[in-house]
Amino acid sequence: MQHLAKAIFLTLIALTVFLCTFLGNEFRQRLLPNRGQTLFKFIYAPSGSGKGAYLDLTEEFEHEADNITESFNVFRAIQQDGYLLTPMSVIESAHDRLQMDGATEDEVIRNNADHLGHRSSAEIQSQNLKVPNVVHYVYTGSGLQFTFVNYLSYRSVGRYIRPEQIFVHGDHVPTGPWWDRTVREVTDIYHVRTIPSKTAPNGKTYRFPAHVSDFMRTEILLRYGGIYLDPDVLVVKSFTPLRQYSAVMGLEAPGRLCNGIMLGVRGAPFLRLLLEQYHSYKGEEEGWAEKSVENTHKLAELYPHLIHVEEKSLDRPSWSETDLLFKQVYNWSQNYAVHLFIRLWPREKRPNGPEDVLTARTMFGQLARRIMFGSSEVKSNLSQTIRSPNRA
Repeated sequence: MQHLAKAIFLTLIALTVFLCTFLGNEFRQRLLPNRGQTLFKFIYAPSGSGKGAYLDLTEEFEHEADNITESFNVFRAIQQDGYLLTPMSVIESAHDRLQMDGATEDEVIRNNADHLGHRSSAEIQSQNLKVPNVVHYVYTGSGLQFTFVNYLSYRSVGRYIRPEQIFVHGDHVPTGPWWDRTVREVTDIYHVRTIPSKTAPNGKTYRFPAHVSDFMRTEILLRYGGIYLDPDVLVVKSFTPLRQYSAVMGLEAPGRLCNGIMLGVRGAPFLRLLLEQYHSYKGEEEGWAEKSVENTHKLAELYPHLIHVEEKSLDRPSWSETDLLFKQVYNWSQNYAVHLFIRLWPREKRPNGPEDVLTARTMFGQLARRIMFGSSEVKSNLSQTIRSPNRA
């Protein structure tokens, strides 16, 4: 009897292992149905590069996989891929920018010492920083308005990340008074002219414009590496500690990773996994957050060794907690960045300039003042130089 019980027990264990393996493979195939064993062999060439459907980078990435550091020149790589790079910034230094704002000398000194993004080569090697210190934005379409919130995003990048370059990828250069102010106050901004594809790799038309950007941002990081930010992300402190990982994303809610903030090494396997999903894009049946948020979390659970997940420091408060951003005060001291999810906030209530945040006792008010003035303290008045362009 004991032998029979033991045999049944072992059979159940074997059956359990088989089912877990089988179901795991089935789950992987549903997420990534078309690539199979060749998952890491090909990636798509950058959109608009004119280099054909596929670009075999296997040997190139594998050769450099163990030694990807700051020595990889993103600027030069973008040039070599044939993109038109146009310098946008018209200011020489961060010191000049702060003086333009009427900042005190103490604020200038504090800004220069606060969360330095640039490090010496010795420091970079000792910290094993893999992700290049460059920032990518995606800006597609001619009808988009560059807003005060977008201005704050770029200013926060310049103040706390201090990247070597900021690349704005898209088919149009941003316009408007807040863009004009941005390029006067933030250094090393370059526009990368890119014609976005309207169709996924499997030929299905993208259902939402956001899906075009979802694919582009992942493709850009896979090809060049760096930091991707949505234009309504405010940086709170240096991303340097995060740059030691091959891929980084933040948790916005249980079961959901947000691709509004991403860090990645050139050729990162997790980024390849994200792109592979688009071979199964479903056109009009595709959900808004299906691949960019929900499937991304499932892939992170399947391949946890390929990505570092920040649970609270990148995308919290989340899109469902906007009252914490614009009506209350949330303790953001442990955040690397704050994603505003501004599209969910009523347009008539969105802040349009510094005048709207001078005395606002909210999380957004604190962050905006800190980015503009170097301090989150309530301000009683503004100098002429910091007023909104359309109100000056």
